[in-house]
Amino acid sequence: MKKRTIIKIIIAILPIILNFILIPVQFNFSPIIGPTDVDEIRYGKFKGDYLISDGVGVVKIMDPYTRQILWKNNCPHFFFHDADLLPNGDVLIADTGGDKIIEINITTNKVVWEWDAKNNSQVNWTDFGLKNGWDHNALSIVQNKNPPNGYYTHLNAVEFINGSQSGKKYDTVLVSIRNFDLLIEINHSAKIGEPGYLNITWHYGIPGNHSLLFHQHSPKRLSNGHTLVCDSENNRVIEIDKNGKLIWEYRDKKLRWVRDCDLLPNGNLLITDSNNNRIIEINKTTKEIVKCFTFGLFTPFDADLTSDGKIIVGNTFGDDIIVYDYSSGLVVDIIGFNYLFAPIFFTILAVIIYQIGNLIYVFKNLNEKSIIKRFRKREVYSKLVIIITLTIFIYFFYYFMAYIWNYGIWHFTESFPRPSI
Repeated sequence: MKKRTIIKIIIAILPIILNFILIPVQFNFSPIIGPTDVDEIRYGKFKGDYLISDGVGVVKIMDPYTRQILWKNNCPHFFFHDADLLPNGDVLIADTGGDKIIEINITTNKVVWEWDAKNNSQVNWTDFGLKNGWDHNALSIVQNKNPPNGYYTHLNAVEFINGSQSGKKYDTVLVSIRNFDLLIEINHSAKIGEPGYLNITWHYGIPGNHSLLFHQHSPKRLSNGHTLVCDSENNRVIEIDKNGKLIWEYRDKKLRWVRDCDLLPNGNLLITDSNNNRIIEINKTTKEIVKCFTFGLFTPFDADLTSDGKIIVGNTFGDDIIVYDYSSGLVVDIIGFNYLFAPIFFTILAVIIYQIGNLIYVFKNLNEKSIIKRFRKREVYSKLVIIITLTIFIYFFYYFMAYIWNYGIWHFTESFPRPSI
């Protein structure tokens, strides 16, 4: 067998071997996979560490410097969207796959409190809707517990609200129920059997009424009692008061699927514009963009300003956390690796390497003495075109895949069967 033929076979097999070796290794040993919510912990023994919600149904506490996982849940649930660390050290989780809010004790790793959106003894949506004047369309949405898209509520955010800091005698939990176009606040302090147990103390939105909310994300309770929320598919961020009155709005046709918004210490807003693959900071008064972070982002979910002046981003389909220096905008760290698209990268890279080697071989063995005339030969410039095209494709690969994902495929994937919880 000719030496050149052997080289061709090796180059053809190499990406397959690499994929079989590296992908399982990456999947098993990567500190994160498909991160959604990523927050810096600001108090307690884990201060400075990251609280991470993985898309594969794991909530983790990670040391960002050593990459060591300090804690993770062992609940066998499919999909966790968001988590919040409570003052008592427990972790509150939006269990999207299970249509629940659960509280896990870190020491025992056991569920110590939960609110189940499918449990009629905890919440009767028909009664709740009738009391609040919902029409037939709204009631039909909350009554259909097995919708065709595979999710009932698609709970996607949870935030603990300390009652003593908000002027209440009890603590509450602010919850985003995406498929109901609804925000609710639940009494968290009352114990089972006590008055007020799991009562919904506040709500905003009506299922199917997209003039109020449309598949919202990441509500935040502000110090003035108002609620900031990403009205995702209405392409806007809004602030509402406790009576449901619209106080402020940032609407822009260029926004595409906003999924997180934080009020910064300087009064500006940090917004995750997911389908535009960017994190933007806007002046709340002028609504002008004052900063923009884009490098390496692939459908980011969440962004958080840390106490040491960094922006940490849950880069969901990049399978990593991108860390930016807030002042310069430069990437200073990347945690994780995109194992999902590694096979395509390795395969195309192998083709490029082979084509470069083949180009050199053909170029050297041409009879033409003039370099210019050699480049004019079809067997040379055709290979050069392939190399340049594939190199450009790899360079813009994230953007290409992001646009494919953004234009409807993420809707399609929600119709996939879900494992039983």
